[in-house]
Amino acid sequence: MEIYGYLIVSLIAVLAANLVMKFILKGKAKKDKGFVLFYQGLSYRRRFIRALWGIPFMAVMYVIIYQLNVFTEMQLQIVAVAFVFMVLGDAGYNYYRWKKEERIA
Repeated sequence: MEIYGYLIVSLIAVLAANLVMKFILKGKAKKDKGFVLFYQGLSYRRRFIRALWGIPFMAVMYVIIYQLNVFTEMQLQIVAVAFVFMVLGDAGYNYYRWKKEERIA
């Protein structure tokens, strides 16, 4: 049960940081080339590419979680499904917004 506390605190910290950066970078031009530290500063095309690059990292994270034997089989299946939905949802949304911006421009 202790691991859930760490996960929840980590999730809250990440969400808070994302929310702060979203307001700081709101209304500023999004970069399509060059280095950008914060996700919110990227164009939707670059966000899509970053989501695709995240697939191997998600796979590695799942293998590490599996090797740690922290979760039961059912919990591991839930984590795997959550990882897949997160990557597909993020990539799908960013692809949709990228194509929508292309049509407008």
